[in-house]
Amino acid sequence: MTFIKNNSYLLLVIALCITFTFIGTNKIGSEPAFEEIIISEGDTLWGLSVYYSENTPKKQWIQKVMDLNNLSTTNLRIGDDLKMPIIKKVKDENMDIAKLASGDK
Repeated sequence: MTFIKNNSYLLLVIALCITFTFIGTNKIGSEPAFEEIIISEGDTLWGLSVYYSENTPKKQWIQKVMDLNNLSTTNLRIGDDLKMPIIKKVKDENMDIAKLASGDK
């Protein structure tokens, strides 16, 4: 008990660190997984899917974009903002780190 009384500031710091860790992890998980682009002349959902969809099937990716933007048709208007789902490439990043560690180019 005397240890707790003598080191209460240390316990307070540990409790604060744990609290902020939980807050930070919850905040990261709730961030929107999209980026916004502005539609230019000639942009189509199919054309954007070639660039943004990675390994997701094109039709499935287009449906995600339509749902994310509440679109009823695939027609896009020049100058509109369009939310694009972000697809993270964890596997490729790990391969780059392994190449750097091994010295391969």
